[in-house]
Amino acid sequence: MRVEHLAEGVSLYLGDCREILPTLGKVDAVVTDPPYGLLGADTEKNSYSTFSDEPLIVEALVKAVIDGIDYDRFVMTPGQKMMFRYPEPTAVGVFYYPAGTGSCSWGFVGWQPIFYYGKDPFLQDGRGRASNSFYATDSAEKNGHPCPKPINQWTKLVRRVSREKELIADPFMGSGTTGVACVKTGRKFIGIEIEPKYFDIACRRIQAALDAPDMFVEPPKPAKQEAML
Repeated sequence: MRVEHLAEGVSLYLGDCREILPTLGKVDAVVTDPPYGLLGADTEKNSYSTFSDEPLIVEALVKAVIDGIDYDRFVMTPGQKMMFRYPEPTAVGVFYYPAGTGSCSWGFVGWQPIFYYGKDPFLQDGRGRASNSFYATDSAEKNGHPCPKPINQWTKLVRRVSREKELIADPFMGSGTTGVACVKTGRKFIGIEIEPKYFDIACRRIQAALDAPDMFVEPPKPAKQEAML
């Protein structure tokens, strides 16, 4: 296992989330996009070899995340193909893509589900009701990961499901989009990624976000990097 502490409250772990999550203690929210739909994928191009079997992805999330970590809220994008294999969520929202995101046996697909578990922080804080769905038009940057999430849409989701200064965990960090969104919006972040090349991409992207903070958000204090082998 390798650990990078990029700043105070910003820690990235290279390793298996099923082993790391139980050691982390309580987080305020889990926000993640698991590597769904990889059954039969070319693992040379999309190298989530450990999670290339879809039932194993479900097992990893249900046992290590939904049942295995202490959190107030858990939010995920399960993918349409996998959505009926997860525990019933508290609520369901969508990312709506007017240009479409692919096709299926019934035509073009123009949305992706968002699963919400736990209590809505907006209602808990007395801010009233807010939409749990988002109109998404921005494209993801090409950063070396096969399926990165667009930063603007993911930032909207992070703002919707968490409060400033809360601790957010992403057990399938990928290229670090959740971490970038957290840094830019004043959240703390713990990211876990099993593939070294994607972990390195996430480290670079999140460090770049730390180096260019939003003028309206208090940046985290610097922290020493350390590695554990």
